[in-house]
Amino acid sequence: KLTRVVDIQTNEQNSLTRASLKELTAIMDETLKDEKYASLLFTSTNPKFFSNGLDASNVMSTPDDKLAEEVGEIVLFFAHMLRFDKPVITEVTGYAMGGGAVITVGSDYKYMLEGKARISFSEVLVGLPLPGSFIDKIAKTVYPPFVNSVCAGENYKAAEAKTIGLIDETAADTEGLRKLTVKKLDYLNRIPLSALQRTKQAINAPILERFE
Repeated sequence: KLTRVVDIQTNEQNSLTRASLKELTAIMDETLKDEKYASLLFTSTNPKFFSNGLDASNVMSTPDDKLAEEVGEIVLFFAHMLRFDKPVITEVTGYAMGGGAVITVGSDYKYMLEGKARISFSEVLVGLPLPGSFIDKIAKTVYPPFVNSVCAGENYKAAEAKTIGLIDETAADTEGLRKLTVKKLDYLNRIPLSALQRTKQAINAPILERFE
């Protein structure tokens, strides 16, 4: 069974635009349809940023009549992540801010590099409220006492993110991070994919109702 590996490489900060999000959406659609792939992995070889979220300079240069469309693409992308019913693993290899945190929480298994990596739903820090679908998934992922702090843009190191349930496991280096991924994939590949898909559909169905 094969895993589709997506190495996020958009720019120096791995920031996201409507165009790059649509590219990632297309990759998910292709992977879902292609029977040779049983899972999807988001990672990045960028030495500092997994993804620094929406590209601020791009947002500032977007005409007012296109702004809602540009900023709103991350919500549509998140819905695609939840509808993607094959297993998704994310390796948080560096800063995961805003959209980077969205990709992470939308994944089924989340592993984070210790050291300089950080994760935060930083949209609120620049005046953008978190969509209800993001909040629903956060509330399903982190331990209840920490939901408000996460939604308020708190910044977490790897060990802290694991403590609150936002991250499953951490590793000291990229080699250790990949070992966690391979171990999980070895386990998942022993389970019939159809069973994993039906289970994931049931898990995400209540959140996806917001998009219907």
